[in-house]
Amino acid sequence: LLPLPCPLLLLFLVLACCLAPPVRCQGPRYEKFLRQHHDHPRTNAGRDYCGAMMQRRGMARPCKDINTFIHASKAQIQAVCGSGGIEYWGRRRSRAQFPVTTCSLKGPPWGRCSYQGHANHRFLVITCDPAGWPMQFDESHIM
Repeated sequence: LLPLPCPLLLLFLVLACCLAPPVRCQGPRYEKFLRQHHDHPRTNAGRDYCGAMMQRRGMARPCKDINTFIHASKAQIQAVCGSGGIEYWGRRRSRAQFPVTTCSLKGPPWGRCSYQGHANHRFLVITCDPAGWPMQFDESHIM
């Protein structure tokens, strides 16, 4: 390869950076989605998985009523915003079921949060941003 002149090399590097998807281009809503719902592989948190995970992920002050952790890779979840999902009432529903753990608040929403966990498989219903990144998990659609 011949050495590129400096201005041409600089232009090439700028174009490469602009065309490559940056790691943090997804934004804070995607990061919040991951913090609240992504747990792959499933964390070994002992007997009180939900209590430990809700505390670790910052959803226990105040106590969040319900939260679902998805035990699939980021790529599998993101695919729901594309070919891995179908249009569903302005959202995207996964074509396949995913392993999840749903944590439901057992007591009052103040004091020490106490959760009951239920592991199963279900279709995901998520809201995606225009660029195709998951932003919100719809807890109300249990399928």
